[in-house]
Amino acid sequence: MPTNQAPDFLFIDTIILAYRLGHVRFDEQKQSLLQAARIATDTISFMRAVETFGVGPRTKLHQAVGQILSSHTYYCMKYARMLGIRSEGTEADAFLNNSYALFLVEPILSYRQQQEFNKAYWWFVHNHRPVFVDVKKGRCIGVYATEPQDNAATLPRFEAFMHALAHHKNQQVCQRFKDFPLDIVLAVEQRAFL
Repeated sequence: MPTNQAPDFLFIDTIILAYRLGHVRFDEQKQSLLQAARIATDTISFMRAVETFGVGPRTKLHQAVGQILSSHTYYCMKYARMLGIRSEGTEADAFLNNSYALFLVEPILSYRQQQEFNKAYWWFVHNHRPVFVDVKKGRCIGVYATEPQDNAATLPRFEAFMHALAHHKNQQVCQRFKDFPLDIVLAVEQRAFL
């Protein structure tokens, strides 16, 4: 699996639901599941990787993960909103609806990473006007999403912004996003907001 590609949603959904349903209690457990998702190619290799990264086969978390994996379609239908899946005909949320964005990514971020994401997200929201006007040409040159239909224009900008933070010339900024799961965060938001 290419390093710039997020794990399959089968694994991402499992992590999100395990967290939302109360089976993931510590950042260490969350990190174990994320590591497993990055190297897994199928459900069996995912479960083996989960054990390798410290989630024992007799633990409640291990059992819950196995159950979610084996009944993925059922869990997707029952907990669609938790996973950022819209039912047919449902209008997309505005990308700048911060409460929903933060809700979606919380299960895959450690507590410290949540704080960093919160600050970064709010910086993006408050430092990008809804409309940028080219004064010389007298026309709009870019729109940031304040309405659901603007999401397609906003997501690439937010993705570029997050990647810039991860490779920032300021070493302190770069360090704070060194272990940030950018690929998974952006994959989750793309599914939820597009």
